[in-house]
Amino acid sequence: MNELPENEAAVIGAMILDPSRIDEAAQVVKASDFADQRLRQIFVVLLDMHQAGSPIDVIPLVANLKAAGLYESIGGAAVLAKLSAAVPNASDIAHYANEVHSAAIIRALKSIARIVINKPDQDAGGLLDFVDTEVARLRDQTITTAVPENIGEIASRECDAIDEASEAGEVRGLRTGLECFDRVNGGYQAGTLNIIAARPSNGKSVLGLQFAKSIGTGFEYELFEGASGWINQQPPIPTLFLSLEMTKAELSARALASETEIDGRRINSYRVTASQRADLRRSAEAMKDFRTSILQPHRATVSSIRATARIEQRKNGLGCLVIDYLQLIDIDGRFDKETYRIGEICRRLKSLAMELSIPVIVLCQLNRDAENKLPTLAQLADSGKIEQHADTITAIHRSRGDSNDAQLVLMKWRNGHTPTIDLTFERQYCRFAEPPIENHSNYNSDFAEYGGADQ
Repeated sequence: MNELPENEAAVIGAMILDPSRIDEAAQVVKASDFADQRLRQIFVVLLDMHQAGSPIDVIPLVANLKAAGLYESIGGAAVLAKLSAAVPNASDIAHYANEVHSAAIIRALKSIARIVINKPDQDAGGLLDFVDTEVARLRDQTITTAVPENIGEIASRECDAIDEASEAGEVRGLRTGLECFDRVNGGYQAGTLNIIAARPSNGKSVLGLQFAKSIGTGFEYELFEGASGWINQQPPIPTLFLSLEMTKAELSARALASETEIDGRRINSYRVTASQRADLRRSAEAMKDFRTSILQPHRATVSSIRATARIEQRKNGLGCLVIDYLQLIDIDGRFDKETYRIGEICRRLKSLAMELSIPVIVLCQLNRDAENKLPTLAQLADSGKIEQHADTITAIHRSRGDSNDAQLVLMKWRNGHTPTIDLTFERQYCRFAEPPIENHSNYNSDFAEYGGADQ
């Protein structure tokens, strides 16, 4: 009989010796962390017994192993006897569990290295992408143990952050440059998943690029407190626009149309005058100072997006990620329904936002029921789970036809209300415009309910 791995046997032995410590082990290791298949099977049975509230001892463990048809394959009484003597002190279970988990990570990394070695003909860039994706997937599967912390300690740090921001004249929230939107929602917060939804050809890519370009450029904006107002400034924030639908050339043409106010149709067809070409060149040179980058992968999984975002944050200090669009993202694994696939993608993107402490803005399709009427959460294409994982959901509503009238419908956001914001879609310039703030009948002040409700 093969010898049992020492640390793995110690974890199982401690779980049998002191079942009250099973939760400590489950916080650190999972079944796939066990290299020894016999111990992996025993671990699963012990967890099932623990979750069912069954008493845990050798006798009921034997009964459950036999019921599952595993008793003989795990080595029977001989293996169980070794497990009982494998750990001198069950209180050391966290130590042994961490050793098992670390060994599993090292095995996985060695496996990745072997695959790379066996791909000598692949180009370096392809190998780097493969390694980044596999390491990101490995991180996704890694259990991280959070440590509880006193709420007062957390609140004290928040007060320190408020004091520092007040002294520097700063506010929290990443503003988009669309002032009527920023005043209502206070800006996108770090660690949040934010959905912008629309029917096809209704402007979601336009708005997503407009936000990415504005955030990467920096701008001045006005803040209000009662009757008082003052000018604040948001510096350029490194922003990545990940496009799964449009080419970089198409997106840059839209950016040029917005910057120069030259009809986008002329830019796309190259039917521009000499003076317009000069304007386009000046704007292109100016945009080199923007901190907005565009990535156009042929295919993107959640793991590859996570790897890319990590690298960008390490290199350039990524402060915002915009993805166009949700339904085109791939994910490893098989799902019985598209609803489950989209839900898992959203869950992982929310996790990415929290890990990197940045807003992640994801563009999304609305289904046909949203045609020619104000959209609702029920019209998010493919999944009600989008609503579950997203922190904010904003829909673009435009009526079919030649009208430039548009509305932003804040269907889910932190204050609970669902205001509607009137905009103008300047299609020839590939941008959304807002009416002058002082002329807008529904505009009150920062954090007022949009629509003239009582403050």
